[in-house]
Amino acid sequence: MPLGASMIGSCYKSHRVSLRHAALVALWALASLCQSGSTAAAAQPILQVTAFHGLLGLHHSALSRFLAAHMADAGLANWRFEPATGSGPAADRVEWSFKLNPYAGGGARSFGPPSMNEWRAGVHRPVTIEARLYLNGEYQTLVEAQALVQGGPDDPDLAAAVAAVTRDLLGPKGAFRAIESGHLPAQGSR
Repeated sequence: MPLGASMIGSCYKSHRVSLRHAALVALWALASLCQSGSTAAAAQPILQVTAFHGLLGLHHSALSRFLAAHMADAGLANWRFEPATGSGPAADRVEWSFKLNPYAGGGARSFGPPSMNEWRAGVHRPVTIEARLYLNGEYQTLVEAQALVQGGPDDPDLAAAVAAVTRDLLGPKGAFRAIESGHLPAQGSR
């Protein structure tokens, strides 16, 4: 057999082996991608959501459901939120509290709680919102914010404030990520 023909045959066999090898590598990569996608969804931490010092217009259990739903509105793919259930605090949780700030609307300052008529009339009240993060039962960080809200389950301002505080707490530039990376916490975080 001439020398050129054996080289061509040898190159052809080598090319077939390379293609087979490439196909196996591609299948392995695809299988790994599928497996990591399913484990990534399973590895999303679930944070139990509870509220202390609630707001008028939302009972305690309704407030926890409201908070969990609007925390999901923050668009953070790495976290899942569920309203707290059962007795005792969960190891992985976010504790929310709302404090009514002094109201200076109208001609006189009022330091007392608003009347039910004020809440029903849609009067916006200034509140201080705090969200504390606990992981594995250990306190991690706190984010505090001020907002004007009406209260109640249909308050878009309260929903927007909850989503914003969630991003400030758990987002890529949030207080928890700052702790992990060793950077100073964002403004409004402790």
